[in-house]
Amino acid sequence: MPSLYLVQHGKSFSEEQDPERRLTPEGVDETERVARYLASLGVRVYEIIHSGKTRARQTAEILARYLGASRVYASDGLNPNDDPGVWVGRVKSLTSDLMIVGHLPHLSRLVSLLLVGNPEVKVVEFRYSGVLKLVGSGGSWSIAWYITPDVVRA
Repeated sequence: MPSLYLVQHGKSFSEEQDPERRLTPEGVDETERVARYLASLGVRVYEIIHSGKTRARQTAEILARYLGASRVYASDGLNPNDDPGVWVGRVKSLTSDLMIVGHLPHLSRLVSLLLVGNPEVKVVEFRYSGVLKLVGSGGSWSIAWYITPDVVRA
């Protein structure tokens, strides 16, 4: 079964500082650092899906440059408070690796639903620009690894 990569967008400006909430210079740097590291491990994805928010799009575009993704696009159901059950259904039919760039609490609820069947049980503490790799087998998912900017050297 294909791998599913879940990514919290990079650090962004507050809404007061920037109504579009673009990535901060630190957010860009951390995302690039993680992307370079993943590329050095041989991680490649064809498709990266993100929410329609600017910070998620920018994060996805950075990752795509390093990971060779040829399809990067926005999709529904990935905003912070969207129902994670929508994506549980969608990832069941994956035929190739997929990377999703999104937001909290949606990502946290999605991974909890995939791993333990309950979106309210916190399984992973996501971090800006962090990438969680899940692998599927027989209809269930498990964590392969979790990479954050803190564990990647410049």
